[in-house]
Amino acid sequence: MVSYGDDGMALVAVLARDLPASRRWVGDVLGPLAADTDPADRLRATLRTFLRTGSYVDTARELTLHRNTVKYRVAKAEQERGRGLTEGRLDLELALHLCHVLGPAVLQPSRKTVDPDHPG
Repeated sequence: MVSYGDDGMALVAVLARDLPASRRWVGDVLGPLAADTDPADRLRATLRTFLRTGSYVDTARELTLHRNTVKYRVAKAEQERGRGLTEGRLDLELALHLCHVLGPAVLQPSRKTVDPDHPG
């Protein structure tokens, strides 16, 4: 459950007024990470937590993962996105938040994405 007063919700409400435009923007910012798939969802969740905590150890603890799994997922997300986390960080965090709150409404239809835990 979320409230309009929650951090970032006012902006989410504005962006939700034009879902097709928001979906395109999320796709531009996240690239393949905007796919409506379980592997992309795991990468997005890991990135959101990592960007908030700033720590592989704290992210691992919060998500109940091994630190190396977090490091792998962050590196995989950077690779999929095609740029580092510091490039367009505000857009990255906002796009991840939008995906978290609005889910499939702003995600791209499923495409084949490599599972972050089972590289192929």
